[in-house]
Amino acid sequence: MTNEEALQSLTEYSNDKLLEKLLLDRGVTTGGTYTAANEKDIDLAAASLYFTLAAHPELKEGSFTVKYNGAQLRIMAKDILKKYDMDEATVDGEAIW
Repeated sequence: MTNEEALQSLTEYSNDKLLEKLLLDRGVTTGGTYTAANEKDIDLAAASLYFTLAAHPELKEGSFTVKYNGAQLRIMAKDILKKYDMDEATVDGEAIW
């Protein structure tokens, strides 16, 4: 199984470019073989995917509808961050310049 397939296995969402971007952002090659050593990076890419999908609007095309449960996706992403003792990004009020 490739790293991209491992990430794909955690969701029904299938946008190869987004999955590839999320993996590359974590420094993981998409076509590399998934190993237990990659589990944290794949999980954190999944958390990023869940946060991204939580912000997606509802899509309707005829009788076909795609809608994500944003609240549930955020909970799932936060659970992954907790698993690795990571806090969600916050604003601290410091100037960026």
